[in-house]
Amino acid sequence: MKVSVLGGMGMTGRCAVYDLMDNPKIDEILVGDIAKNVEFKDPRVKYVKVDVNNRDELIRAIKGSEVVINGVQYYHNLKVMQAALEAKANYIDFGGLYYVTLEQLKMDQQFKDAGLLAIIGMGAQPGISNIMASYAVSKLDRVDSIIIRDGWVDKTNYPKLFFTWSPSTLFDEFTLKAVHYDGDFVVSEPFSVSEEYDFGGEVGKLRIFRTVHSEIATIPVSFSEKGIRYVEWREGSADIEKLKFLADIGFGKTEKMKVDGMEIVPRDFLFQLLRSQGMLYPPEGLQIRDYEITVVEAIGIDEGKYKDVKISAYFKYDERWRVSASQKEVGVPGSIAAQMIISGQLKGKGVKPPEQIVPPKLFFSELGKRDIKIKVEERYDLN
Repeated sequence: MKVSVLGGMGMTGRCAVYDLMDNPKIDEILVGDIAKNVEFKDPRVKYVKVDVNNRDELIRAIKGSEVVINGVQYYHNLKVMQAALEAKANYIDFGGLYYVTLEQLKMDQQFKDAGLLAIIGMGAQPGISNIMASYAVSKLDRVDSIIIRDGWVDKTNYPKLFFTWSPSTLFDEFTLKAVHYDGDFVVSEPFSVSEEYDFGGEVGKLRIFRTVHSEIATIPVSFSEKGIRYVEWREGSADIEKLKFLADIGFGKTEKMKVDGMEIVPRDFLFQLLRSQGMLYPPEGLQIRDYEITVVEAIGIDEGKYKDVKISAYFKYDERWRVSASQKEVGVPGSIAAQMIISGQLKGKGVKPPEQIVPPKLFFSELGKRDIKIKVEERYDLN
């Protein structure tokens, strides 16, 4: 049984590989990436240099895979999905940041015709968050609103700025139009709505902001039969406003501009500048000590009475793999879903978001084995 992980040398993709390595029933784990920078101490792991922009090279690498886990930058999701179709492999990715997600959903019939399953947005947020929403909705007869809140804090003893997941995706969240659902899909400026929210634990109280996120593309449709009227995503950290400031003054721009006769892309310039100062990614060997909490709150009616269902996921850095919470929480769900497909626990065809295909209790049980804890709180009227 072969599983391919594209971008498997990356920060989140490597966590999918580590998790797959814990399953002795998998015969081969192909890691496809543009460069080799991690030594996986398992003879089943095979590295192949792959450029996802090279269609023939990509299809050749993943051919024979039962499942392809796509851990590359989400800009490439559509071409990797097409390659998976041609290689006759099931497909999983970590999210499309709403706008790409909408395009991916249009490939549903192609995957159905091929007898294949594609689970899109099967990371943490989206991914775990979608399945948390599914569980919360199951506790209600009617759903009025779902708000997904996410907060994180980094307590690493290291003086410089660094990113523990794709800085390009983070800056896209700062600059792309935010979308929420209020009877229809509503577009607004990023960070235009905020609130103070107490996550408790190590994360504590943070200001969180409305940004664009993939969950909004699918949750209103997935639960439309329960009358859902409002869905929103909000996120924040202690440093998020500092990074947003850089985007606001122009460093988030991806269009070319001329400076003293030279063409530059402001965002590329910023990332190169940070990289030159050792501030883009954490240095090798540093144990990041970060924490993240996601809270999905669904409000509605159950048995004729008001009910508020709040489900929380707690993420912590991993010392065994020497990775951050944000790396592990994204890579592990994709691996779990891949293993569920292989074992026959997940059956379906077409392009599906997690809330439509993954059974919550079984999935939460698997998360618990990996020290990702889920808690539920229900408040309702007794009289």
